[in-house]
Amino acid sequence: MSEPNPADIAPTHEQIVLDYGLKAQVRLLPYALAFFAIGLPVYIWGAHYFMSALQIAVNLALFACVWAAFFFLKPSLKADSQITRQSLNVRLRRQWLCGGLWALSLLVASLNSIGAGAAAQVFATICAGAAVGVIFFSAPVLLFLLTLAPLAMAGPILALNLTHPEGQWTGLVTGGLAMALALGLIMNRHLQEHYRLAFEQLRTAQERETALTARDALTRDQMALMQTLSREVATGLRSVEQTLIQGLSHLSRAPAPRHYVDSARSEIEHLLGLITTTLDDDEARSGHMTLDLRPLDIEGLIRHVAAGFHDMAATKGLDLTLTLPALPETGAAIGDGPRVEQILSHLLANAIQYTPKGKVEVKLLPPAEGRLRVEVVDSGPGLEADELTRAFLPHERVTRTSAGYSGAGLGLHLSKRLAELMQGDVGAQSTPDVGSKFWIDLPFDAAARAPRPVIEPEAPVQEAAPGLKVMLVSNDSLRSVQLRDTLEGLGHRCLTATTRHRAVSLAAKGEIDAVLIATGAFEDLDNDANRQKVAEWLERLRSTQEQEKLNILALLPDGQQAEPLSELGVRPLLMPQSEDALRRALSV
Repeated sequence: MSEPNPADIAPTHEQIVLDYGLKAQVRLLPYALAFFAIGLPVYIWGAHYFMSALQIAVNLALFACVWAAFFFLKPSLKADSQITRQSLNVRLRRQWLCGGLWALSLLVASLNSIGAGAAAQVFATICAGAAVGVIFFSAPVLLFLLTLAPLAMAGPILALNLTHPEGQWTGLVTGGLAMALALGLIMNRHLQEHYRLAFEQLRTAQERETALTARDALTRDQMALMQTLSREVATGLRSVEQTLIQGLSHLSRAPAPRHYVDSARSEIEHLLGLITTTLDDDEARSGHMTLDLRPLDIEGLIRHVAAGFHDMAATKGLDLTLTLPALPETGAAIGDGPRVEQILSHLLANAIQYTPKGKVEVKLLPPAEGRLRVEVVDSGPGLEADELTRAFLPHERVTRTSAGYSGAGLGLHLSKRLAELMQGDVGAQSTPDVGSKFWIDLPFDAAARAPRPVIEPEAPVQEAAPGLKVMLVSNDSLRSVQLRDTLEGLGHRCLTATTRHRAVSLAAKGEIDAVLIATGAFEDLDNDANRQKVAEWLERLRSTQEQEKLNILALLPDGQQAEPLSELGVRPLLMPQSEDALRRALSV
């Protein structure tokens, strides 16, 4: 069994008290030097009455040697970062030696006054004052107080008793020194309690720092886990969604099955929304969210958001109206466009979802006091004051109005956080049985210029040549089914290869018009070896065909590797692609 590391053993109460006492003594060193400097002239004054100049010089040389030894040992008196028995014993011995030299010097100086006659009483009293100083500077460590202080007191008491044994002054000085020692013991007792409290405070601070570090690490781990899980869940849900979309195209004449598929799609969209909201809320609370603040075309943004909710409002029989007064020619709201759109979408979705009848209105108010406000007003059931407060709390939902509706209870809380990160705010007013008004306030910069939307004419859709023979390269069976159905729905014939080697083999057996690569993310094409490998495969694929240029497309899930693929003659497309976009890509 291995010996435990001394640094891992918790220090005892006695070790803590001794460590802090030794540290306190080292910190008192400048004050001890000042005390000596003040007392030295008094010592010389008392000594010149009975000592020759040579004797005084010898005593001063003795003091100088003691100070030299003291400062020589001072660097070794520094405390270690960890309290160990060995280090404490070394420091204790060295500091006791330093203090012992002074106590011994004072004893020798006091005994010099024996036989000095009348001057002996004055000089011994001066030495008694020095002994009080030794008591004070020994007080932080009980061992020093019980050993060095009596040694320092012995000289003056012995000198007075030998020169004036019956004198009243001798008794007064002896009693004063005894009282000083008693006060030193009381002081040491209080210092020990102070040492213990200081150590507990330091340990509490260290434990708190450790706990905060562990909490931050746990938070990072939780965030990473949530992002990983949500990414995988979201990928699976989107795959299912694409399958359902493909299924809907074949169920256009079958109302009953289409109804079930539509319902499944709605649930998938709802789950994806919950995942996005939860991740955004965690990111905002952790302070890791990055915003791109710039002037906004707030009118265009409102129209864009509202357009996405017209069908939802119409399904419930609600009137969705916009009130957009003209804004000043100069000036613009400042914010992160996608995040402002996210906030407005949530406010509008809530208003439509919880309003059983009537109307929902989006109002843009003129800028005032450096703010621009957008309000969403509904004629829903309204909220009480306490319900309105609870609605902005995370994971809280108002039971009276949200019964029958699912959700994470994070939307308003996240919206308010996002607005505050943009130096804005989200607020609300509500009256039961009348309706509610929620708003977002954004900073308004009078000197900024709002971007104006550029309306570009739609490019004519060029129909793909009928009956193209397309080679589909995909290692995902679900994606292969989706894309194969889409291609065949466009009137093309489709060959499927699961590997690049298989694709070359199939292409060598007959003529093909295009290749659609859907194998997910490509390897890092900035690496020369990977780039050379892909280039050689493309060259083998092209060499199987007689036509000069083979139309090769690649579906990329995240847009990465688009530039190097273009340089290799592959046209990159961002997933997912609509039928219309795929039709245009194949027609080139």
